[in-house]
Amino acid sequence: MGKHERGWVEATEKLTARLANGAEPDADLEDEGRPDLAEALADRLRSDFPDLTAVRHAGNSYDSLGDLIVESPDGETFVEAKFVASGGTRANLGQDTLTQFELFEDATAWSDFRDEIGFPEDREALLREFDGYPDDVRDWSYKSAVYDRAKHLKNVLDVSRGQNTGSRADEVLADPDATETEREAARIVDAILDLDREEKLAYFDHLREAEQNPRNVETFAHLIVCGYHTADALEEHFDDDLDEIKRLLEADAYRLYEVNRNSGTVSVENPSALLAGFDWVDTRVEIPEDGTSVSVVTGPPDDRRRVLNVAYNWKNKFQGIQTPSMNVFVPEA
Repeated sequence: MGKHERGWVEATEKLTARLANGAEPDADLEDEGRPDLAEALADRLRSDFPDLTAVRHAGNSYDSLGDLIVESPDGETFVEAKFVASGGTRANLGQDTLTQFELFEDATAWSDFRDEIGFPEDREALLREFDGYPDDVRDWSYKSAVYDRAKHLKNVLDVSRGQNTGSRADEVLADPDATETEREAARIVDAILDLDREEKLAYFDHLREAEQNPRNVETFAHLIVCGYHTADALEEHFDDDLDEIKRLLEADAYRLYEVNRNSGTVSVENPSALLAGFDWVDTRVEIPEDGTSVSVVTGPPDDRRRVLNVAYNWKNKFQGIQTPSMNVFVPEA
């Protein structure tokens, strides 16, 4: 989160606390923040905690989860407030997150692994096999050359919005009326998809040989479920006391509130419910023999449970081309 966004978010959080406490709005906070979102969140807090006695803004110096602390006769509830542009609380993280936070110790980052095995060169060689590029994307000297060529292949295949590029390539190859140019584009797309899958499987073989840090795996899982979905947010809380995080969840003293910045609607997620019944025994990243995702699992051998699924993915163009990342899902959600 950039400094500018952090500024209006913090002002909105502070304004929420004032409104939930029944205090007069602060003019400076109204100018700096989003009064409409603060009012929506304050209303929801008062509804969810009808016996609240006070709401405090935790502030950056408070060494715990949550932006707001709701006080009531039953104790304190820590509230993480997220102001989002759309629904959904799952994480889309950087490609090297699992090695960056040392869930795997002494393992090569995914970005470095691709370079070491020559993936960029193999991908370029496949893209070069197509002869029908227009003049404006024939120059390999600029940074976006790979992306522009992949985009052109998609255009040749006439991939519709939201359609899977690989599925469209298969349709073209099965179409007796497809042109030779379309078939060539489809063949190259399929070859790049195969190359990407082979590279991911090779990387998983590498991770399988690496030592894991169970404490870091467990911390990562808890923070993701608690709504910390960016590298900065993970960095800020990764050294928090894991036992204290568990205590808050086990005591049902933590809530994740999402406020839609466009509609002002407020949704609530209870991480305690998502993690109910987990034993946290032998927590590790489980790596399948076949597939392009891994799972965080925990529990005794006769009752293994998945906490998270983590898919290795490319967000733009198609797999193997642009913006490698990791998509994280909570299976129970």
